[in-house]
Amino acid sequence: MLHLTCTYLIVKDMEESISFYETVLGIKAQSRNIKRWAQFDCGNTIALWNPEYDLELIRNNDDLEEHFNKEYLLFKQNNKINYGNNIILNFNVPDLKNEYERIKALNIGRVTEILYINIVQPYYCFMLEDPDGNMLEITGPYNK
Repeated sequence: MLHLTCTYLIVKDMEESISFYETVLGIKAQSRNIKRWAQFDCGNTIALWNPEYDLELIRNNDDLEEHFNKEYLLFKQNNKINYGNNIILNFNVPDLKNEYERIKALNIGRVTEILYINIVQPYYCFMLEDPDGNMLEITGPYNK
């Protein structure tokens, strides 16, 4: 059986993305590894990964075997990164209206209006876009 350990978000600008997620989540990154990795524990683990760090290391390092095997180098050579809109992170809050006002006041990304969806069961949410175009769906009890 597989156990999900973490969700990686591929990001272009580590500092901008770290700042965005620290602001939205209201916590600091629990761990950071240079400009390649940052991790947040917010009920489940979200990690930010900067693939450009590895590409820069490949371009500017004489001793690649110290860092990567040939299979990884081939993988990086043949793998194109597509940023943004590949994943939706769903967060639940105790008061959707208050969280909506908080996020709007932060002015850190595009925010939708509060949305109503009723497919399997009715719920309210709003969407927030991160610096790379990934969407965060924020749900919770909502009193109009």
